Amino acid sequence: MRLFLAVAAAGLALVAYGLAAGAVEAVRIGVSATAAGGLCALLLVCGSRWGKARLARALLRRLALRGDERMLDLGCGSGVMLVTAGTLLPHGHAVGVDRWLAWQQRGSDPRTCLANAAALGVSDRVRVATADMTALPFPDASFDLVTASLSVQTLRDRALRRAAVAEAVRVLRPGGRLLILDFTHTRQYAADARAAGLREVRRSRPYGPVFPPVRTVTGRKPRTEP
Repeated sequence: MRLFLAVAAAGLALVAYGLAAGAVEAVRIGVSATAAGGLCALLLVCGSRWGKARLARALLRRLALRGDERMLDLGCGSGVMLVTAGTLLPHGHAVGVDRWLAWQQRGSDPRTCLANAAALGVSDRVRVATADMTALPFPDASFDLVTASLSVQTLRDRALRRAAVAEAVRVLRPGGRLLILDFTHTRQYAADARAAGLREVRRSRPYGPVFPPVRTVTGRKPRTEP
């Protein structure tokens, strides 16, 4: 978002310079940059506010949940995936973990997340905790479903992303499923999930209406050790 707004601002500055200096080409380039930056920022906002929730619900419904699962959401942020899952788990429970780093996302804090849960009437099914997704504070085989929505890519280091996928697999129960949604690194996630022992690992085509488009990586933990 900041990058797109910066591009738009730079475009406006270039337009102002071009008008003052009588430089027609500078004005043309500035107008193009302003329009491109503004449009990308608008698409990102629309995708963030409406697209994420719509896509989260569609992806969770495809899993055909029973409704009594225990679910973990890695890097839950404001709770889009977590709270959506809560609405589909009338007899289950959803746990969200995050480090709650302010620089990563505005509105990403426990209070906002829990307020969103309350707004949808699922406070009794949702709880949050402060934890690092590369070193989860849960025993092995604790969850039926582990999700990560646009969060693993915030780990800048390749080894940390691999560790996050491995931790997700570790806390899955036999037969449990993994769902990762992200802009980038999805080939890596798929390879790491296979290396950690998941079966039926699949990487999807790009999805909208989120901007930029995203892909999913899904897999299932075998019910018995190979």
